[in-house]
Amino acid sequence: MSAAVTTLLVTAAACTSGTQQPRDSSTPTTVRPSAATRPAVTQRPYDKTPARPLGEAAAGSRDHAFLQAAFAVQIPLGHEIPPADEVVVIRRLDAKNGELAWMADGRTFCYGQIREGYSSYTCGQLPEKAPAPGLLFTVWGEPDRAPSEDNLDEVNMVGFVIAEGGPARFDHVKRSKGTGPVHQAVARFPSGRMVTFLTFDRAYGPIDPEAEICRSDRKICFPSEDLPR
Repeated sequence: MSAAVTTLLVTAAACTSGTQQPRDSSTPTTVRPSAATRPAVTQRPYDKTPARPLGEAAAGSRDHAFLQAAFAVQIPLGHEIPPADEVVVIRRLDAKNGELAWMADGRTFCYGQIREGYSSYTCGQLPEKAPAPGLLFTVWGEPDRAPSEDNLDEVNMVGFVIAEGGPARFDHVKRSKGTGPVHQAVARFPSGRMVTFLTFDRAYGPIDPEAEICRSDRKICFPSEDLPR
């Protein structure tokens, strides 16, 4: 494993390591609430054992090089590299690049964004209060490469969401220009509880405050871009 990590941020809600300078994720990003009160993350006792991926989200032999690349980057302190059967592959870009996540228990998560020469992790505990009904954790807009004045046209902002339940599909309801498809993967705890991991990207630049992603039953919806505060 490489010991080279250029940035490490530890906060109350999450910790991030990687080559970019992350935002402080101790306070979940504001989203449009769909209820007067925001519920707790879950009404059930938290699972004490890891979640495992379902279907195509399970890491297989084709993901060997991807996992090697993913775990060549040091993950945040206090978190451990999971067994392969606990890794949830959200998106496969090519043999060595993509997005993955895992949950060591019902509160603890890690998300990895693996890009050649530019990889990062966000790990931590789910917040006590959900950012919105049905959502457990949200990160909008981490760049997929080091941005500079010379390459802004090539930079994508990648969002990551953990939603309660599964396996209902999510998709754009109003899709802003330059926004990519929603990538998703489901993991299930031994208790039967399921969570859905989602990633999506958009071009670097101005946001569309009306852009929205919803689950197929419309019971969970959220903005696909960070709203102005």
